[in-house]
Amino acid sequence: MRSNAPNHVLLAKQLGSSRGQREKLAPPAMVVAKSLIPRDFSLCAQPALVVEAGFFIPHPCMECRGTGKVKRLKKMPIKIPAGVDMGSRLKIAGEGGEGERGGRPGDLYVVLHVEPHPFFERQGDDIFCQIPISFTQAALGAEIEVPSLNGTKKLTIPPGTQSSQVFTLRGQGVPHLNGFGRGDQHVQVVIKVPAKLSKRQKELLKEFAALEERES
Repeated sequence: MRSNAPNHVLLAKQLGSSRGQREKLAPPAMVVAKSLIPRDFSLCAQPALVVEAGFFIPHPCMECRGTGKVKRLKKMPIKIPAGVDMGSRLKIAGEGGEGERGGRPGDLYVVLHVEPHPFFERQGDDIFCQIPISFTQAALGAEIEVPSLNGTKKLTIPPGTQSSQVFTLRGQGVPHLNGFGRGDQHVQVVIKVPAKLSKRQKELLKEFAALEERES
């Protein structure tokens, strides 16, 4: 039975107990996990009516009410491999529903939901970002620092760079899932126009405009 619990996270595993049961089951271990989903499964220690054994239990387990299954909440860690994306599915062996009458438990499949990043945009294993540069950096060229998944990287802006021009940092994207290598990082530069200019800046820009007009 699938639960309608919130996106973040719990694994529910039922650990059984029953009245009259000699062997006590340990309580579920509680471990904080990164990304988990709720499940309902487990086997009660002893159902109310055991037909195969040929006898009737006069005081059945009130917890499982004869179904043979009870619910217990369990949190467990799962390992998220590098390179997973929205909708990736992870298999956790032996953590599914309990088998009938002590049978082998099934497997649990965890579907991942990846939160968007405030700065990077992902497309496949490539990532994209925008970096503002000044008019003088675009015209004269410059070396700037760009955030990446692996720390800050240097990017050379050549003279005459245009707004919205894209530069690529090879191998700075997302690792390939279950493989070798990484995607690329694509950096789009956006020329930032100053909102206010000093008197001297205005004079220089006017002089530049006049020279540009004469040379055109």
